[in-house]
Amino acid sequence: ESTMRLIYFDIPGKAEAIRLCAAVAGVPLEDVRVTREEFAEMKAKGELPYGQVPALDVGEGKFLAQSSAILRYVGTIGGLHPASDPLAAARIDAIVAEEEDMFCGISVSRYGARFGFEFTGREDYRAQVRKLLNDEVLPRHLRFLETLLADSATGWLANTERPSIADFVFVPRLQWLVSGANDGIDGDLLTKFPRVAGLVEKLMGLKEVVAYYATKGK
Repeated sequence: ESTMRLIYFDIPGKAEAIRLCAAVAGVPLEDVRVTREEFAEMKAKGELPYGQVPALDVGEGKFLAQSSAILRYVGTIGGLHPASDPLAAARIDAIVAEEEDMFCGISVSRYGARFGFEFTGREDYRAQVRKLLNDEVLPRHLRFLETLLADSATGWLANTERPSIADFVFVPRLQWLVSGANDGIDGDLLTKFPRVAGLVEKLMGLKEVVAYYATKGK
């Protein structure tokens, strides 16, 4: 049986949750990192559903698209997403959906044209948006996460024994959020949310994650 191929750029971005999930779950996954030129060529050939990456090549010319769907699939076949318990799976999926809500504003403020907004020449407006995101919107969502973790006996977002896809999707995004890549977002934003900061440390401390970064480099 051929190994699945995950196609994405050589950045964490939307693929890191999938890479980490596969590493922890022990799912064989070829990590294919394409250049922008290679991506444009694949897109022009119509090889990518929705013309986007990440895309998962599952063999026989079939591709699965959309990062959350790929993550759910990899988590399920790796035993980290409860296929036999629909309610438990739905609770995890709800937390994954919360990540989409939380990061929606940041995405629009970064990639305005993709969503029908134009920020070129309106940097003052973008700065206003980022200030509201930093001061009000993001803290509101981080409080939701802090509450979930306060109610968790295991330290994972969905109170699962092992990390769920919700943990894999949030941790790389939270790291990126405060990495300095987003003007106007405080680098110390997570310090007011100690359980959230602890979640990042907990996931990054897993032996499989440590081993993954030892081979891949950060």
